[in-house]
Amino acid sequence: MTDTKASGRMQAGGKTTAASTVFAALRREILSGALPPGSRLRIDHLCQTYGVTINPVREALNRLTAEQLVVLEDQRGFSVAPVSHDEWRELVRSRCLIEACALREAMSNRTPVWEEGIVLSLYRLSRTARFLDVENRVPNPDWELHHHAFHHALLASCNSRIILDFCEEMRERSDRYRRIAALSPTGPRLTQSEHKEIADAVVGGEVEEAVKLLCAHYQRTLGVVEAHFERK
Repeated sequence: MTDTKASGRMQAGGKTTAASTVFAALRREILSGALPPGSRLRIDHLCQTYGVTINPVREALNRLTAEQLVVLEDQRGFSVAPVSHDEWRELVRSRCLIEACALREAMSNRTPVWEEGIVLSLYRLSRTARFLDVENRVPNPDWELHHHAFHHALLASCNSRIILDFCEEMRERSDRYRRIAALSPTGPRLTQSEHKEIADAVVGGEVEEAVKLLCAHYQRTLGVVEAHFERK
């Protein structure tokens, strides 16, 4: 579920609820790594930060708990969900399994418009800097948007909204790990050549090569993120 979807939940009359606004903001902060794993989420502080009452904050936290991005512990209250090697490995494994099937399906349904979408999204990604400030590891939000758009474009013609939504959820949960690791002075690795190789294989109709390259791309990211957490 994207932040657009999250913030798009409306009351009767078309107004975004206060709970949806808080939910979208907190979700974005957690997924970006701005709120680190284990951070306490004090209700009174959140009420002041977002200028809302207790009920919208509680509703937002409960929704985030249902997404496993927030945990509720007796006597301790709400906090940002921890990260773990096991969850990270399972996320990568799930992405490889599901996206391999989705990519094969997308390539079997290829259209000129779909191919153009891949080429355009790759071009935009290649023209965007990964960091606003490389030395201080300040992420570039535009790069994240274009990176997301590229991976979505690869699967866009699989003709299954359910599969695309599931891939979207897995991508966002994976991005949480990747973005946390990206803040490290030792990361991230350069991936632009990998993106181009994947796009070339997809547009060229090399189904098994495209699937192999996509899964290898995720597996290399798996190793980089694991190495980051092992150093901490």
